Amino acid sequence: MKIQKIVLFDIDYTLFDTDTFKSTNLEKHTVYQEVHEVLDDLSKFAKLGIFSEGQLEFQKNKLIKTGIKKYFGEEYIHIVEKKDIELENILLKYQGHLIILIDDKLTVLRDAKNILSSVYTIWVKRGIYAKVQKPIENFVPYATIDNLKDLISIVKSI
Repeated sequence: MKIQKIVLFDIDYTLFDTDTFKSTNLEKHTVYQEVHEVLDDLSKFAKLGIFSEGQLEFQKNKLIKTGIKKYFGEEYIHIVEKKDIELENILLKYQGHLIILIDDKLTVLRDAKNILSSVYTIWVKRGIYAKVQKPIENFVPYATIDNLKDLISIVKSI
């Protein structure tokens, strides 16, 4: 039996263009240019989920207003107040799956790898956190990308 792949995305700076949102006084809800195409392709061979931090309705609204909510089953949407508190619970929920975690915060990826060594960590190197992120001793993500288009071949190869 083939192991099911689950790709868990952060929202801000990963899918959602937070810089545009902030520069338009929280008016313009948009995703990065490649997001729809990538989610469409990935959904053909992997389950897609959200693991994001923030206020539930505010974050869900981003998914709805950008038209990407359709790619994520309700049971795979995890929006929590604090990622560090919920990280272990979310990862353990998907034990038995091949978990691929996509985030713009290197610290979240490191913590995930420390909790569950089998998780594949992919760092999206864009946004305010990525710009100031220093290397973390003894941790290198499985892959580092600056455009989600690179995800398709990476996830297929895992």
